[in-house]
Amino acid sequence: MKLKLITGAALTLVSSMAAAQSSVTVYGNLDVGVLTQNHAPAGTASTTMANGGISPSIWGFRGTEDLGDGLKANFNLEGHFAPDTGALVSGANLGGTGTLFRRQANVGLSSASLGAVTVGNQYSPAILAFAATDPRGLRENFSGLYSWAYNSGIFNKVAGTSQLATTPNTNNDVGVFLQNAISYSNTIGPVGVAAGYSLSERTRGAVYSLGVTYSGPVSLSAAYQSNDKPNTSDRLSSIYTVGAGYTMGAFTAKLNYLRGVNKDTTTLVETSRVDVFGLGVDWKMAANNTVIAAAYFGKDKDNSADNTKTLVLSDEYALSKRTTLYGQLAYARADAGASMLTTVVASGNAANTNTTLLNFGIKHAF
Repeated sequence: MKLKLITGAALTLVSSMAAAQSSVTVYGNLDVGVLTQNHAPAGTASTTMANGGISPSIWGFRGTEDLGDGLKANFNLEGHFAPDTGALVSGANLGGTGTLFRRQANVGLSSASLGAVTVGNQYSPAILAFAATDPRGLRENFSGLYSWAYNSGIFNKVAGTSQLATTPNTNNDVGVFLQNAISYSNTIGPVGVAAGYSLSERTRGAVYSLGVTYSGPVSLSAAYQSNDKPNTSDRLSSIYTVGAGYTMGAFTAKLNYLRGVNKDTTTLVETSRVDVFGLGVDWKMAANNTVIAAAYFGKDKDNSADNTKTLVLSDEYALSKRTTLYGQLAYARADAGASMLTTVVASGNAANTNTTLLNFGIKHAF
């Protein structure tokens, strides 16, 4: 009997140790509100249910297994959905069809000293670096997220017009997610480095991505990403950014510059060369309340009439660690040829007019 008890205790201990060495987390985020604007892109006023005012609505699973000697195996599955209808959200150049794990579906190995290697659908290393110094921290609306997404090779401008057409590189999902990708990342003291490469797979097109950050009272970032035409080594687009931030007490100031160049998919003639300058200040009024003021100035040097200036003021009040109420006001002044390439508004704003947008919502994380 004593032997059986000892054996049972040993098996229980081994089982507990195995369970402690691996973990899986279910997580997600829901962000929904109301957006009203006096001029929609179609030219009329509108009030709509808005998904993702300050963060995307997502759900997912992530897990890790301790392999010993500081080595871990990791995986991440992450989907994107619209909470007002429950529909899956897909990318502009992915055919418009719902994808279960559009944002992430990857596996990899990581070491505290050697860094991490990740394989599969994943966040672009470049945009993660860009986020460090974007004036609004890449909020889901009214931020540099759209300067990045619209200029990162998913669109090219039809020559002589302000119309945009999707490009054939389908490894690049709005510049944010890289499919069929391999990446390496590491942090050495205050410096973070990451690089990614999406395999062309003949019909999809290669993507190259690089990001570097420096963290401290002064934060710095630099990022580069480019896309090739499928079945070739011809460069369809390139985008790079540099930025800086400085924190002093309750205030954090950020400044960022972005340059995006896109070419015609057939002739490879340059159709847009967009510069976007962003600057802003975060004011932590209280432990649970943050006010952000930011300005973005976008201009296409190849199309002088494509010019947009946007001012944004927002307040985020945390009811708890998981629940935040927010309100944000944006004012966009767009020239006659303004397109989505120079905007920081989701889906763009009306050209040749001044648009005021007001958005109230709630975000809950789980």
